[in-house]
Parts: sequence; structure tokens; C-alpha cells
Amino acid sequence: MQRYFSAGQFNIQADVLLNQEDAVALLPRIMHRDLSFDFDDLEQLREILVASWTAISKELDACHDLGTRQMLEARQRKVEDIIERITASFVMV
Repeated sequence: MQRYFSAGQFNIQADVLLNQEDAVALLPRIMHRDLSFDFDDLEQLREILVASWTAISKELDACHDLGTRQMLEARQRKVEDIIERITASFVMV
């Protein structure tokens, strides 16, 4: 599998990383679409995205507004797709 992300997927990753103090080194690389990650970088990015996916799940549990729920579900699916791509990238490192 190639390490390819759409512009929207890069934007989601950047948005997630903006809220992470420990991801300072990864954010500029995502912003510049630099995919030359080593194993540790991929692991850190995956852990951050899994935490984001979990946070979205908690928001969904508490959400009663249909429009907000649909937006959260769409975002969760996008984050899940990115996690799957990153996990598959471990084979290439």
C-alpha cells in the first residue's frame, strides 16, 4: 500500500495534531505533506489518531442532535481510514 493521503485526510491529520502538544515535530511535516516518516513517527501519529477516534466515540455517545451526530460519524470514518492507512504503512518501514 502506498502512503497516499488526500488533501482532506491531510487536513484532518493537521487538525488532530494541532491539539496535541507532544506532536509538535509531526505537524509541520503533515502541513508540508512530507510522508518520510520512520517507524516511531508512524507509531506516534497512529496513537494520536486512535485517541482522537476514541474521543469522537465518546462525543457520539453523548450526542442527541442528528446533524451533529452525522458530522461526528463522518469524521470518525475519515479518521478510521487514516488509521488503517498508517497501520498498513508499518509494513513499508
